[in-house]
Amino acid sequence: MKRQQVQFLLVILVSMIMTSCQLFESKSDARVIAKVHDAFLYEDQLSDFNIPSGLTEKDSVALLTEYIDNWATKQLLLYESKQNMTQKKQAQYDKLVDDYKTDLFVSDYENGYVQKNLNTVITDNEINEYYEEHQQSFLLKEDLVQARYIHLPLSYTNTAATKKLFTRFSVEDKLELKKIKLSFKKVDLNLENSWSTFDELLTAVPSVGNFKKSSFLVANKFFQYKDTKGKYLVKFKEVLLVGQPAPVEYVKETIKQIVLNKRKLQLKKQLEKEIVKDALQTKDYTIFE
Repeated sequence: MKRQQVQFLLVILVSMIMTSCQLFESKSDARVIAKVHDAFLYEDQLSDFNIPSGLTEKDSVALLTEYIDNWATKQLLLYESKQNMTQKKQAQYDKLVDDYKTDLFVSDYENGYVQKNLNTVITDNEINEYYEEHQQSFLLKEDLVQARYIHLPLSYTNTAATKKLFTRFSVEDKLELKKIKLSFKKVDLNLENSWSTFDELLTAVPSVGNFKKSSFLVANKFFQYKDTKGKYLVKFKEVLLVGQPAPVEYVKETIKQIVLNKRKLQLKKQLEKEIVKDALQTKDYTIFE
C-alpha cells in the first residue's frame, strides 16, 4: 500500500481514537498510533502494512484497526505473562533472546565472510584422497547396481535378435537398440554406467521383485523372463551389496559437500583468530590481570 494511503487511513483512525481518549504521550518524534502500558506502536512501524486494493475506505480502516488490535493483544499478553513470571525466569528468557540475537548477527557476518572467501573448486584428486582416507564411512546400507533393462510387449516378435544386441552391447549394438527403442514398452540402456539402488530398479521394473535376489543379483548376470505385462531383458553389469564400500562416483557429491563444510569451518576459525588478534593489537580487546 502506498505511504500516502497509509497516512490517510491513519489520520482517519487516529482522529477516531483521539476523539474518544487522549492517550498518546511519548519521547519519540514519531506519531504514536497505540499504547499498551509502556509499549508504543508508532506510525513508522506500519511501513510494511499492506491493504489489498479494491477495499472501501471503511473496510480499509477496519483492516488497519484489526492489525493494531492484534498488536495490542500481543502486548497485553506479554505484560500479563511477565506479571505472572518470576524475575529469575524472566532473566533466563532475556538471556535466551540476547543469545539468539547475538547468534543471528554473528552468523550473518561469518556467512558473508565465508561466501566471499570460500574456494568452491574441488578436484578429483581431493575427492579420491578423502574417499581413500574415509572409505569405512561410506559402507552401503542398501544394494547398489549398474543395470540396464528392456521391457518388450508380449506381441514383440524379434526377441532373439534384440536379446543378442542387448547382451553383446557393442557400440554398433547400442546404436541399433536406440533406433528400435520405440518398439519397446520401456527401456533404460544406462549408457553412462550410473549406479542406482536396487529399490530404484524395482520402481522402474517392479516384476524383478518376484524373484529371489540371491538368484540374479550378481555382477555380469543376465536374465530374461516374461509375465502377463510383457517380456523382460535385464543385465546387471556391476553389483555392490550392503556392507561394501560405496563406489567413489556414487558418493562424489556427498564428499564435495563434506570438503566444502570443512573449508567453511576453517574459514570461520580463521576469522575468529584474526578478529581477536586485531582487537588485541588495537586495544579494543583487553585482558585485565
